[in-house]
Amino acid sequence: MPFFEFFAAEVRLRRWALLVALLGIAGGIVCSTDAHAEEIATPDDRVALVRVHLPLVGNADVALQSLLQRTCDRLIASARYRKDERRPLLVLQLDPPIVLEGEGNRSQFERALSLSRFLCSRQMSGVKTIAFVPHSIQGHGTLLPLACEEIIMAPEALIGEAGIDESAEGTIRETVVAAYREIAEAKRTMPVALAVGMIDPGAEVLQIETEEGIDFVLRRDLEKFLEGREVIDEKVLVPAGTMAQFSGREGREFGFVKYLATNRAGVATSIGVSLQSLEEDDAMAGQWRPIMIDLRGKITPRLASQIETLLGTTLEQEGANWIGLRIDSAGGDLAASLRLATTLSGLDPNSVRTVAYVASEAAGGAAIVALSCDQLVIHPTARLAYGASSDQPQAEELEAAIVSLRQSLAPQVERSWSLLAAMVDPKIELLDFRNRATGETRLMSAQEAAEKPDAADWQQGQILKEGEGLLILSGQRSRELGIAWQTVEGFDRLKQLYGLQEDPPTAKPNLALELIEALASPEFSVLLLMIGFAGIYFELRTPGLGLGAFVGSLGLLLYFWSQYLNGTAGWLEMILFFAGLCFILLEVFVVPGFGIFGLGGATLMIVSVVLASLTFVRPQSESDMEQLARAVGTVALASVGVLVFATVSRRYLPQAPLFRHMILAPPQGEERAELDDRESLADYSNLLGQRGVAATDLRPAGKAEINHELLDVIAEGEPLDRGTPLVVVEARATRVVVRRAKAV
Repeated sequence: MPFFEFFAAEVRLRRWALLVALLGIAGGIVCSTDAHAEEIATPDDRVALVRVHLPLVGNADVALQSLLQRTCDRLIASARYRKDERRPLLVLQLDPPIVLEGEGNRSQFERALSLSRFLCSRQMSGVKTIAFVPHSIQGHGTLLPLACEEIIMAPEALIGEAGIDESAEGTIRETVVAAYREIAEAKRTMPVALAVGMIDPGAEVLQIETEEGIDFVLRRDLEKFLEGREVIDEKVLVPAGTMAQFSGREGREFGFVKYLATNRAGVATSIGVSLQSLEEDDAMAGQWRPIMIDLRGKITPRLASQIETLLGTTLEQEGANWIGLRIDSAGGDLAASLRLATTLSGLDPNSVRTVAYVASEAAGGAAIVALSCDQLVIHPTARLAYGASSDQPQAEELEAAIVSLRQSLAPQVERSWSLLAAMVDPKIELLDFRNRATGETRLMSAQEAAEKPDAADWQQGQILKEGEGLLILSGQRSRELGIAWQTVEGFDRLKQLYGLQEDPPTAKPNLALELIEALASPEFSVLLLMIGFAGIYFELRTPGLGLGAFVGSLGLLLYFWSQYLNGTAGWLEMILFFAGLCFILLEVFVVPGFGIFGLGGATLMIVSVVLASLTFVRPQSESDMEQLARAVGTVALASVGVLVFATVSRRYLPQAPLFRHMILAPPQGEERAELDDRESLADYSNLLGQRGVAATDLRPAGKAEINHELLDVIAEGEPLDRGTPLVVVEARATRVVVRRAKAV
């Protein structure tokens, strides 16, 4: 090839290379611009999801209306920014509780109607509302799907029997039926006849086929409907005397269910959006009134009671609606952990959001508490430990705890029971299961998978934790497995996640709570018991004075009050104590000697004092035994203290200037010898049959005036009041027994 031809070809090649490079740079700029635009407003900004927890009670409708309004405004603003003429999508996920059958039936009619009317109002017309029903709904919660423009249901989920609560009280009120008709006519998502059939057991719903198609008509409206129409087929769909209930498949067949889906992934596919766009946007929840509560160190019954008290205070007095539980604990007492977890899971999620934040570690019972919150946010390097706990419960306690997890806590927090039980029971294995029909993945044991109604659809995957093994997951791994909701690098990132501008205040015990905890401590408990018992002893030594009774009653009152507010004592312990005290007084003042009443009363008092500082009746773990040992030791120390006080008081108090006139000192020296001599020579046998008058109350011993002489006597049969006429029925040496004299 000639040189000039080679040079021309090289020039053309370089021009093409330069053109390709310029196109690449331009494309990169365009991609960068698009990426930046997508960062500002992604296509998924046209959809949002809000969870509605049923039943609707209290002011749940007001809180939800505020959240829905803010979400609607955000969606509309985003659509305007993108210049998207399509209406944004607002998905309402309706979640009834599944703890017990029928629990979801208790939505208040006024709350459900208020929220349904809001969904039908002009304020919500800027978005397209879609109701997602993954689980069965009964009661007035069924109004909400009727108020949405589209319904997506799980195939096996049921919707209907809206008047199940109303019918329990009597006939359905006409105003309630009219409300269902109003909402159905406003949206036309469900045929009006089917909506009425779900609430009114007196309505008969017919499925009518005419040349125009298939319609649903109430029997009472049939004549008017058939004007100008010819019936091809007629079928009773809902007989009179029943309330309609439809499955997702039936709703799809009848035309009021648009799509079938069992989870959010199915919803995302149905409406053509990404799965990430259907995650709850907690920063949009807005107007949070946040409070942080620290759960650090070993979980004890006292710590659990303290946190429960703080929860009640922050919710009732401070009006908090966002509770952050900062957890750094290796577990502790299992019963206390379950009690705290149950308290957290029982809070109304429509009114308050509970968030567990684990920055370092959560193991055993502490991990169960973390999973009982609405959301778990964890540091990527934090530890979530399974099969590990600072206290290993005994077999009976562990078995009872697993039953509680299966039947109560797991359904409430919507997690598998074996996932929760594996936190404290190292014998439980965890495997990754996938449902072939729905695509849902879940961590659970083979036993739990086999117990599911659709067990054949669950396909076993890899083993995450073997039996008798210890599993420690990092925060990042917990997020990948779906155990944690989000991971954050620090507390500042947690605030950004929920749109919090400032550090939430940390709830701490107030002066009253600190006083209660101080009084309930073992040291103060010993002191209060000593004061109580010493006061009773002092009152018996100085009858009629009242000082000992007042001081003793005050000490015992403070003891039982502090233990009651600390969550360990109840009415049973107080009743046992005062019953025992009454038995002892009966033994001292009514029945002479120290027999069954005295021994039984003392036993009741000791048992009540011990039980007042315990959180259990029968010890089942090492911590229970330690607690029992502390309670018995407290009573023993208090008893020793009272014995020391009694010894000192008998020896020194009669000589003290303050008490010498309150306490009768025993005769000393010659006076005592003379008194003993007179008592040994005294003979009252001549008084037999003589009459007299009680000079003091005889309970049963006391003094009586007989033959103008004041004598020590004992009443026979019944106590006698002062001034009662009496007669001597027995007189031997110095013993004089009297009884009430009959009127002459």
